[in-house]
Amino acid sequence: MKTGWHGISRKAAVAIALAAAFLIEGSSHAQRDMTGPRLPEDALADVASPNVTYGHTDELPLPKTIFFGAGLDDIIADHQAWADLGIQAFFVDYVAREWSTDIWGRDGQPWTIGRSDATLQKAKQASAICDAMGAETFLKVAFDHTYDWFDDVAWQRIDNNFQQFAIFSREAGFTGIALDIEYIGEQYDFEWEGYDYDGYTRKDLVATIRQRMTRVMSLMYDEFPDMVFLTFPEQWFGVGAHVHVAWIEEAARRNAPGGVHYCTESTYRSPNIDHMFAYAWAHNMVLQRLLSEPGRRYWMDKCTIAAGVWPFSSDDVRLYGPGMAYKEMQQALAASLMTSPRYNWLYGSYTQKQLIGRELEKYTGEEDIHAHLRLIASKQIVTTPKYVALAKELRAKKLRDYSEDLGIHLIPRIIAPNDRPRVELLPEAPYGEPEQQALWDVMMAYFNGEELNLREQFGTQTHWMLIGPFPNEGVTFAGHNTVYPPEQSIDLAAEYDGAEGKVRWVEHRQEGAKLSVNLKEVFEPSEYVCAYALCYVTCPRQVDAHVRVGTNDSGKVWVGGKLVYDYPYEGNAILDRGIIPATLPEGTTPILLKICNGALNWGFIFRITDDKGRPVEGLRLSLRPPE
Repeated sequence: MKTGWHGISRKAAVAIALAAAFLIEGSSHAQRDMTGPRLPEDALADVASPNVTYGHTDELPLPKTIFFGAGLDDIIADHQAWADLGIQAFFVDYVAREWSTDIWGRDGQPWTIGRSDATLQKAKQASAICDAMGAETFLKVAFDHTYDWFDDVAWQRIDNNFQQFAIFSREAGFTGIALDIEYIGEQYDFEWEGYDYDGYTRKDLVATIRQRMTRVMSLMYDEFPDMVFLTFPEQWFGVGAHVHVAWIEEAARRNAPGGVHYCTESTYRSPNIDHMFAYAWAHNMVLQRLLSEPGRRYWMDKCTIAAGVWPFSSDDVRLYGPGMAYKEMQQALAASLMTSPRYNWLYGSYTQKQLIGRELEKYTGEEDIHAHLRLIASKQIVTTPKYVALAKELRAKKLRDYSEDLGIHLIPRIIAPNDRPRVELLPEAPYGEPEQQALWDVMMAYFNGEELNLREQFGTQTHWMLIGPFPNEGVTFAGHNTVYPPEQSIDLAAEYDGAEGKVRWVEHRQEGAKLSVNLKEVFEPSEYVCAYALCYVTCPRQVDAHVRVGTNDSGKVWVGGKLVYDYPYEGNAILDRGIIPATLPEGTTPILLKICNGALNWGFIFRITDDKGRPVEGLRLSLRPPE
């Protein structure tokens, strides 16, 4: 059978894509492909809000700014330069590099413990310098390699390491401890290859993680009861959130005086004050959902959110200078100061010297690096009354709907390929209240380790005819706009030239609970390539429906030969990223998808619903047209 495919105008298709796909990635742990075309640079989230004023006000006392990236030698040698920059606290790096560190062996002499330890002596020197300046110090420990949560013998050593971190910090005169749990992000996914679920369930895994992390916190508080505790980055509803929740709950049980302070990374590159404020709202809302009632009371009473900014360098290359334009950095820094009642923080690895005015010749960008340095030191906030009033509420962790104030909605989303839930910041709510509540319920069930069949729950189509891969060369995603044969006509018996040899249509029948189709499991090669997916929808009568799609990366959708969706950018495959109204005629209609990939993940999510996201009665999907 052959069917013609005729597209609508490029301008109209892009308009559809922008309306459906205008979103902000919400988490530093979201796996994104940073290789191809991105959303337009003038998107609201990427620019500073206009018509705001800057300065200082007594209505919002400034938090202390913590610097990430300084070791003991940096603090001792350059404390005055750091003070001149406005730094008032340090995540002390390069001492306890990660959780398996023998902290008493860092000086090369593991037999020296306590006062005779050379590292401790240097730490006490740095701490005394900071005390004299009114600055604070936090021993920073990273989670650099994965845990075996069920290995009791290994955890005896791990527990001892954390206990020694607390002893060291107390004896050094540090303010507290900061635990960076980022670098084992793969282990915070229930689908991680290290979890075989042989003899245990997801709920057992959750319970064990909570038990391990509660004991870690308990041991540290036993040795250092007055410590101020900081942790990062945010985990949303993933497995890693159980680590943070366990720590807050143990602090609540002890009513620990120093509090737990939640340092955000989603704010690193967010130069828009509305989005910075929305992140503070989102993180507070999520934590209040995840905590017990005693945990929530403690969170409200003694804990804070500390917004992080990455002012120098960039995600991709080492710039040795500003990573944002002046007005964007100005607003990002101001918003971080406003939403953070006790601490905000700056990430500065690789650019320590430039931040204190040295080796500036390494920076070759066009921005005025001296102006940016003055900006960091000035600690200006946005003094526009609206934002001052909102900042007061956010600092107080008042939980209400801020969407009208900020023009941003917090929407629960599900991200492929691992069906991981996350909160997205969107300019419009794609769902009504019942649909949103259903997604929040899914998120909580996921967080609690319940077994979910999301394919059945959301009615996604995972049976397709597939063909590929076709070339998608270069960072421009050239394949997205290349008209390959499946766009010209459908011939299920045909053979075409692909990225590496001949390609043919194949059946892909995917059972199970996953709501997405993972093309990396079907095709090789799987990077810088495109593929097509085909199915047929048969209706007993004409139906007004919603075609809902999410692709990783770029994607197109044709319904009955008409191009109805064109998303020419990189991005995650998100449930219902694109929601396209469509009239399906009586009889059988072909549906064709094109999905192009850069690097990393590749796949899509697809379903057809009514305007409320519910299944359409009588609709039937098949791999081939009914006879």
